[in-house]
Amino acid sequence: MELRHLRYFVAIAEEQSFRRAAGRLHVSQSPLSRQMQDLEEEMGVDLFEPEGRGIKLTSAGKTFAERARSILASVDAAVDEAKGVAEGRLGTVVIGFETGTTFMGALLSLVAAFRRRTPRVGLQLMPMSSLEQWAALRQGTITFGYGAYAPSDDALGHLEMSRDRLGVLLSPEHRLARLEKIRLRDLESERVLLQPRQLYPRLHADIIMAARAQGATLHVTAEVLDLEALLALVVIGDAITFLSEKFWEPASQASLMWRPVEDLHINLSEFVTWRMEDADAPIVRALLESAREVSPFLQGIGGRTRSSKASQRNRHSKRGGRQRGG
Repeated sequence: MELRHLRYFVAIAEEQSFRRAAGRLHVSQSPLSRQMQDLEEEMGVDLFEPEGRGIKLTSAGKTFAERARSILASVDAAVDEAKGVAEGRLGTVVIGFETGTTFMGALLSLVAAFRRRTPRVGLQLMPMSSLEQWAALRQGTITFGYGAYAPSDDALGHLEMSRDRLGVLLSPEHRLARLEKIRLRDLESERVLLQPRQLYPRLHADIIMAARAQGATLHVTAEVLDLEALLALVVIGDAITFLSEKFWEPASQASLMWRPVEDLHINLSEFVTWRMEDADAPIVRALLESAREVSPFLQGIGGRTRSSKASQRNRHSKRGGRQRGG
């Protein structure tokens, strides 16, 4: 028994006529009749009986028709689901993201735009560092990554979603807030709080090296995992931290002040990453279209998708990566 036998049978059952069913199915009536005879012989039951100029279903035929419709509906649904996954309309997308990018970065806007393009796709967000994202992408355990750094692996593609300069975040009552200009040497006597080095290893190194280049030594007195706890210590004037320029307005509303550091030349970025072998997949194209939609940075540069090596060369001129609250 094949699926076509079920489709033929259901058409005949609904039309109650071999002639009308043949027209509906675009087949000749004689082969259709032979197919149903073969089906009845295989099953060992009569499915039809004559009625006037047409036919009607036997009791066995009525029962079989219900089951046949259910089977065909399930097969059609399975085919539609498979096509939906292949076309990027269905399935589940797992996005790895670095902590701090959810509410302060472009990630939420990106996810919202992506959801509008793929409303039937399930979404899962998994916190992980950039290094963990790259490993997960290679293994195929996540679909996209979103974080502070661009990969140098040619197997992974990326788009830079934003770029902002790094400055200091401090209380308006802090002594540094009264300075006309803040330089790295001014920070030597300050308690500096950063988020854990394992989350942002490159940024830690970039900040320390930038200070040393200016003859300054920074004192990182603590690494605080919880961002709210870190900001609370900054609010009371107990310490300072580093943050991106674009968070000046939210910070000011929270009794905090963002100030540039004249001789600190570090740009902070956010990147969306994916496997290059998936670059032509509809789901990846939908994400890249969403990224260009929500990112003023991409719109400003024409939304170019750069290769990992080219972007790495560009970033050597100004080192730095995205990080939140230190």
